[in-house]
Amino acid sequence: MKVNRAQKRHNRNLARKGLKKAKQVGMGSGAFKQNSLTIDRQIPSVDQAINFAVQHLASGRFPQAKNGLQQILKTDPNQPVAMHLLGVVNLKMEKYEVGIDLIRRSLEIKPDYAEAHTDLGVVFHKLGRLNEAVDSYQKVLLLKPDFAEVHNNLGLVLSKLGNRDDAAASYCKALAIKPHFAEAHHNFGLVVSEQGKLDDAAASYRKALAIKPDLAETHRSLALIKKFSEYDNDIKMMEDAYTSPSLSDEQKMRLSFGLGKALEDLQQHEKAFNYFFTGNALKRRTYNFSVKREEDKFSKIKNNFTKNLFVKYRDAGSSNETPIFILGMPRSGTTLVEQVLASHPNVYGAGELSDFRRITKSNFGKIEDIQFPDRANYSNSRDLLSAGDEYVSVIRGDSETKKFITNKTPHNFLFIGMIKLVLPNAKIIHCCRDSHDTCLSIFKNYFPAENFKYANNLNELGQYYNLYHDLMDHWHEVLPDFIYDIQYEDLVADQEKQSRALLEYCGLEWDDACLEFYKTDRPVKTISSAQVRRPIYKDSVQSWRKYEKWLSPMLEELRQ
Repeated sequence: MKVNRAQKRHNRNLARKGLKKAKQVGMGSGAFKQNSLTIDRQIPSVDQAINFAVQHLASGRFPQAKNGLQQILKTDPNQPVAMHLLGVVNLKMEKYEVGIDLIRRSLEIKPDYAEAHTDLGVVFHKLGRLNEAVDSYQKVLLLKPDFAEVHNNLGLVLSKLGNRDDAAASYCKALAIKPHFAEAHHNFGLVVSEQGKLDDAAASYRKALAIKPDLAETHRSLALIKKFSEYDNDIKMMEDAYTSPSLSDEQKMRLSFGLGKALEDLQQHEKAFNYFFTGNALKRRTYNFSVKREEDKFSKIKNNFTKNLFVKYRDAGSSNETPIFILGMPRSGTTLVEQVLASHPNVYGAGELSDFRRITKSNFGKIEDIQFPDRANYSNSRDLLSAGDEYVSVIRGDSETKKFITNKTPHNFLFIGMIKLVLPNAKIIHCCRDSHDTCLSIFKNYFPAENFKYANNLNELGQYYNLYHDLMDHWHEVLPDFIYDIQYEDLVADQEKQSRALLEYCGLEWDDACLEFYKTDRPVKTISSAQVRRPIYKDSVQSWRKYEKWLSPMLEELRQ
């Protein structure tokens, strides 16, 4: 469930409750004058004017809502409901700072205004200002302890912050208040799934589906954590939902990936591929993407990060050795490698972190911009040192005691040159896997994130893989001996040998726990969360051959 569902529901309710809400804050008898020449019988009351504005807002007529609310505030600059709603209008128009400021001003007038605190929590979550979102939601719950939707939203934020036990507790509070809250059952299932409690997760998903059988994402989530051995009720429920006449394209897309996974487990590969193909086609319709733009970006990165650049800044950056970056194409074994390392007592597995990308952009701009070399030349060693130390400081918030902290964001392969400049002693582990298996595995899975736009078309997927492979060749050429390659097929063929070599590269003593990585109790928030809860298996090696006859567009690109 997305965090803004409570907001959307709140906006719809405003249309029904606007008049009542206006009276609750003492507006019932006030008169709103548009101008001094209007006769009294044409003058709407303030509560009527707010109700009109609420209706405009609920219908998406933001300019009309904004105009009406501004007129109210001209007459009464301290009208808290009008100020709050004007803030909401600005948020809807993506004028976030203006909207936040207006809502905060409404709270200065009326500190116990729960709806305003709720809207602040929603926008802070959307903007990634998670601690502020927590603060806003907690203020709501002091005022309205039985607000189930806010308990649920608080759980979502806490989960993003990594506080999964507190997130689970928030979902439980929501369900104690509202037992038939299907989305909260789903979210509880997600958080316990990340903790490796797969049976509890499945039970929660089924509770959600018993309440709302059309929750497509819940069907997909259940299919991901389950190994199907027969055509069962879970598959039948997915098929029933899939054939519903009221099914949206979004729901159909998510169900397609779930049904594809289930039928693949049953070795029904043609039917499975048809579902995967449908899901990807539906997803691909929702965004614009150009391989040519990606080609330009990759080319600029190679042109910007040259041998001369690294020679010039040979002694720059932070000398800190804490970070380990695990990267490569998605579905290449990054989660498995991190789980092996995180099983070592001296390693903290932080999962996928966006901090390095954020710090790089804020300090140096986009690495593919044509102006980047000039900015780098103007930068001195102190700038690079500062950026490296900032990153280490951020990740040390996850663990103050472990010797190493991993970041397994796959697409950090784009940032290897930047890592070398600001953290020259960091370790880079590049996960490699057969190109056909890698691309097929990407195609079989749903990725909601912005940076996976290449994933939903077989031609584009193959073309993007070639760009990645070419860039990795560039990094190996300009940064010899900086990158450690580990081959997925070698790891599953001889786990102990490859794990020992991996630990040796990281400067770690051998620990037997790394062989039993599937017993390590740590949250895993990736598609592979269920897979790394069991010992090494080999059935995904050369799995593309089961689908070979349908993969021609991708295979042709990879041959090039």
